[in-house]
Amino acid sequence: MQNTETILGAIDPEVAERLVTRREAIRQGASVSSTVAAGLAMASVPVALAALSKDAFAQTTTTVQDVLNFALMLEIFENEFYKAVLGTSSSTAQNTAFTTVRALVPAAARTSLGQIQKHEAQHVAFLLSAGAVNVLNLTADSFDFTGGRGAAPGPFLAATTDVAFLLLTAQAAEDTGVRAYKGQAPNLVSNTAVLENALRIHSVEARHAAKIRRMRRLLAGAPSTVRFSGTVSGGDASAAGATGTPPQAAVAALGLVYGAGTDAANFPNEANTTQGGIAIGNLPNLPTGFSTNSATEAFDEPLSRNDVRTIVQPFFKVTIP
Repeated sequence: MQNTETILGAIDPEVAERLVTRREAIRQGASVSSTVAAGLAMASVPVALAALSKDAFAQTTTTVQDVLNFALMLEIFENEFYKAVLGTSSSTAQNTAFTTVRALVPAAARTSLGQIQKHEAQHVAFLLSAGAVNVLNLTADSFDFTGGRGAAPGPFLAATTDVAFLLLTAQAAEDTGVRAYKGQAPNLVSNTAVLENALRIHSVEARHAAKIRRMRRLLAGAPSTVRFSGTVSGGDASAAGATGTPPQAAVAALGLVYGAGTDAANFPNEANTTQGGIAIGNLPNLPTGFSTNSATEAFDEPLSRNDVRTIVQPFFKVTIP
């Protein structure tokens, strides 16, 4: 798979200059379990992060193969979504569906979306090489990107005609991927090679989400059904940017992305302000102006597999097991 730093630079070179040595930060920041320490000794931040997740969230009986297959399903979904938006899908119907909005996407944004699509294609290729199986036999025609499961136009139909709503939909898809990978990381602790690469994909998905937020900010002030909000503050749909007059069904769907999971104790919503038993807003030496929203924006919470399935099922014509 392509080097993560290369992917990062392709999205936004400025971000590369802001990276810090996370391993050193963890080493200096807190006491860690023996599993985390082992991860750090291996010079593997992804392994350490997954170990931290394992400490916080109970490991399930999900197998590595199950995780790979589920991740592949999500990556195929994202890859086909961006291909349809760009007009490069193997499905004429998918390309046609986004004809109106495609003409309205600024050139710079289209270039960025093209780069993101290439990353998604790389993720699909890597997961297949790692042994993932396309158990649902997904093709370009397996999806309904309006969220209607192919039966009727769904709540995200506006994404085919409104650039801001399109980017909001893309942001929600990327945020779902970020939270999904984090939720499944504990199930990969037994296979450090797969784990490390899966969490590298997780990191790239997070950078996609950040880039899309920046793209949305550049659209601020333009006539749209959705006003800009660059961060998830408070963990609800309106905080994610679903203001203005989007379909109320879309607001409800977006609430699933940023809301609480079915097991709120292990999968809290994005409004959570406590990490590892520590109230983030009460840490010493916080900068002036640090708020509750700042605390919620500092972390992406994991999603359970069931919650991810609930979020993405409307975009799949086939039933996700």
